[in-house]
Amino acid sequence: MGQVSKEAHDVAMRVEAFVREVVAPYEQDPRCGSHGPTDELCAELRSLAKEAGLLVPHIREDGSHFSHLDTALILRKSGLSPLGPIACHVMAPDEGNMYLLDKVGSSEIKERFLKPMISGEARSAFFMTEPAAEGGAGSDPSLMQTTCRRDGNHWIVNGRKAFITGAEGARVGIVMAKSEEADSAGGACMFLVDLPDPAIRIERVLDTIDSSMPGGHAVIEIDHLRVPADQMLGEAGEGFKYAQIRLAPARLTHCMRWLGLAQRAQEIATDYACRRDAFGKKLIDHEGVGFMLAQNRIDLKACELMIDWCAGVLDTGDLGTTESSMAKTFVAETLFQIADRCVQAMGGTGVTGDTIVEQLFREVRAFRIYDGPTEVHKWSLAKKIKREWRDSQTDG
Repeated sequence: MGQVSKEAHDVAMRVEAFVREVVAPYEQDPRCGSHGPTDELCAELRSLAKEAGLLVPHIREDGSHFSHLDTALILRKSGLSPLGPIACHVMAPDEGNMYLLDKVGSSEIKERFLKPMISGEARSAFFMTEPAAEGGAGSDPSLMQTTCRRDGNHWIVNGRKAFITGAEGARVGIVMAKSEEADSAGGACMFLVDLPDPAIRIERVLDTIDSSMPGGHAVIEIDHLRVPADQMLGEAGEGFKYAQIRLAPARLTHCMRWLGLAQRAQEIATDYACRRDAFGKKLIDHEGVGFMLAQNRIDLKACELMIDWCAGVLDTGDLGTTESSMAKTFVAETLFQIADRCVQAMGGTGVTGDTIVEQLFREVRAFRIYDGPTEVHKWSLAKKIKREWRDSQTDG
């Protein structure tokens, strides 16, 4: 496993100080609602990060990205507050969308859509998931119902989307649709669009268990959206391939951010347990509590190592599909156990909104589903195990 560069370490330490000292005091701000912090609060936090020179800190001034391993430390420090990734502008879906546009976008797309995202002027949304009740794409993208067809030098897009994070208030959209054109073999296409657009209508913003992402998660109707052909990302029919470019790194950056928040929750629970008296001694001196915090310490380190291992694989240029599935599954499930123990150690205080511990519990519970449910990742890994076994029998 490689080592974090000194440059990235220095940036990460600055991010940590900024998040702890400047961002964390905003956690009780009334502008933090059930559908995420308001755009007003987001803009205020981003302006503070920009002033501190910490807006998109994982991207250098020349536009180059730190390695995935370097990014792991930087984003972990940003995650020490649920508002940290928003302030530093490394929150999903923006971070993953910026990564994708940098890898695949034309110079024109980068100038028009990526540049305002990196500067913090614009939020974005990724329109892929569709309503389950209509048989649309979720964990299985091959079920995509949204369609696109050529019309001169434009494409026409129709369909419905669901769980579109940040759609409300976004200025940049990446819309995924299945092509009806024979020459693109029925593959998917990706389009860059300016938002809002009258052809993209927000039906409702869902009330979900999590509340960290600006704009919440929306159900969308797309009705005869006209997109100029030069706003297609890459080539027609290759949308699923581009989604794979985004997929593994985005899964992993989720893990990085939530690990940071879990580390902060552990600090809060530890402080509580070391101060609270019960039955003649401090809570931490009761094995039932002390052992929970000890197990958390072990599990936090295991999550860190799993993330860094996967980041190292991505840094070789490998897509890291299998490794990111393993990391996402392990980290999501383990962080949920960590969050649960923090809540339990703090008793009644742990289930209140007085600290971020309760929010971590909600956010990580949702993360066990978002970016692929644990069961889907394990099913995919099981298929790979079976293929490898079958190949080994043939080779023998």
